[in-house]
Amino acid sequence: MRNWIKYPPLEWRKRNDNCVPLGPRFSSASWASLLLAGSSLRVKAPRHCPRRSKVEQVHVFPGRDEIYSSNLIHYSMGVMANDHWGCIPLLARRWAFYGPWMTGCKGELSLSISVIGRFDEYAFQNISFFNPRAFEMVLVHYLNDRYGHENWENELSHIPRHHGPVDWLCHHHLPVFSASFKIYNRGEDPNYLVLPDQLFVFPITEHHFVKVSFRQDIYSFDKNNKPTFDTSPIQELQDNIFNSISLELGPETQAAYDKVKAEVGDMRLSEEFAPLKWPTNVYPPEPVSEMQQRLRAGS
Repeated sequence: MRNWIKYPPLEWRKRNDNCVPLGPRFSSASWASLLLAGSSLRVKAPRHCPRRSKVEQVHVFPGRDEIYSSNLIHYSMGVMANDHWGCIPLLARRWAFYGPWMTGCKGELSLSISVIGRFDEYAFQNISFFNPRAFEMVLVHYLNDRYGHENWENELSHIPRHHGPVDWLCHHHLPVFSASFKIYNRGEDPNYLVLPDQLFVFPITEHHFVKVSFRQDIYSFDKNNKPTFDTSPIQELQDNIFNSISLELGPETQAAYDKVKAEVGDMRLSEEFAPLKWPTNVYPPEPVSEMQQRLRAGS
């Protein structure tokens, strides 16, 4: 049981002393069941408990098939490089972790789960997302359009605002292939990588995939820009939620997956996935040769 006296959700004396923050207990979390084109996705997560009460959660109606009954919605302006992609938000929650004796929120963990697809007029023709090579191609297009188009400005326009995928890892605990990886935010200094989106993806139909996204926000740093507290409770909650994810394919989806498997044989994703070349919309200027420099100086 949480000690509300020692760990109240208050910040009356801001301190960056080393501590072990306290957040929600996974043992008291409940299950969320999501129906997706006849398949059942389940995940266990604590109730929504953000630092700011105005941060709203997203949750779906129990028993409603989200792919059959919902249309893809457009991303907010500027999020994507184009208007080819849409999403169906399924679940979004946020959890705050507090230091002892009213020292405030030290960090937060965010979770979002959504279905991703392309609008009909931009659909990839004659391919199935259940084909692992096709899925990797689809993922490259999505990551380029979601992250690759953002860059810094003026003389730094060749520097992307994101870097990834990093720490690519294939998983085998679902009845379909899946992978996790990180997309880092990147500063004007190319070596400054922070606050990664930690993504887990897998196909759910021949034209849709599920994206599970975790993000850890840290609010207490030392002079070396390192967290002043033990971040393991945040990571532990993330790991517990991730390990709870299960998927049961519906009959039609299983048949479609088995058909692709009979055609391609190897249903494994590539073991390695190198970071993509970003930004996709701006290229660095060509280097000026020594002879060109002399000609310019003499003109």
